[in-house]
Amino acid sequence: MSYPPRAFRETREDVLLEAVAKIGLASLVVVRDGVPEAVSLPMIATHDEEALVLEGHVALANPLWRLAENGTVALAIFQGPHAYVHPGWYPTKREHGKVVPTWNYVVVQAQGRLSVTRDPDWLSAHLTRLTQGKEAGQAEPWSMDDAPADFIAGLQRGIVGLILHVTRLVGVWKIAQHHPEPNRRGVIAGLAASDVPGDRAMAAVMGQAERNRAG
Repeated sequence: MSYPPRAFRETREDVLLEAVAKIGLASLVVVRDGVPEAVSLPMIATHDEEALVLEGHVALANPLWRLAENGTVALAIFQGPHAYVHPGWYPTKREHGKVVPTWNYVVVQAQGRLSVTRDPDWLSAHLTRLTQGKEAGQAEPWSMDDAPADFIAGLQRGIVGLILHVTRLVGVWKIAQHHPEPNRRGVIAGLAASDVPGDRAMAAVMGQAERNRAG
C-alpha cells in the first residue's frame, strides 16, 4: 500500500487482525510471468514461532500454489465495509458548498512470501481453525467431526495449504476523520438510513470511531 494518507493509516496489529478475522475473505495477489493474478479465498491469522502468518488453501487444480512452491511474494487484501458518501450529508455544504462526493472504506493489506504444504495434519488443523471461527455464532455449530472421516480426508487430498509469512501489515480506515464532527455525524446518519447493507456497516464503523473518540 504505497499511499495510505497518515490521517487514515492504521498500524495497530490488534486492530488490523480483528478486521482480518471479521472480514475473513482475502484477495490473494501474485505475479506470474509479469502478469498479476488474484484468487479469492478465506484466510485466518495465526502465529508460527511467534511470526505472523496468514493461512489459506486452494484446490489442487489451482495453478497458483505452484508459484508458492518457489516462495513467491504475495499480497493479501481484505476489503472491509465501504460506502459512497453523498455531499448533502455534510452540514458544511449549506454553509459554503466546498464539499464533493467521496468514498469511505476500510481495507487491510498483508505483504509477504508464500509457502505451501500438503501435510494432512496441518490441513486438518487449519480447516478446524477456519470453521471454528465462523461456526462459533451458530446455534448448533458444525465441526469437522460431523462429517465422515473418510469423506473429510478425501476432500483434504484435493486441496493445498498456503502460508503467507507476513512482512508488512497495514490498513486504511478512511472514515471522514479529517472532517469536523458535524460532517462526520451527518455522514453516519445518512449511511445509517440507507437500505444498502454496506452503507449501514460503514455507519457502524464510523459510529464506533466516534464513541472511541469521545471515550
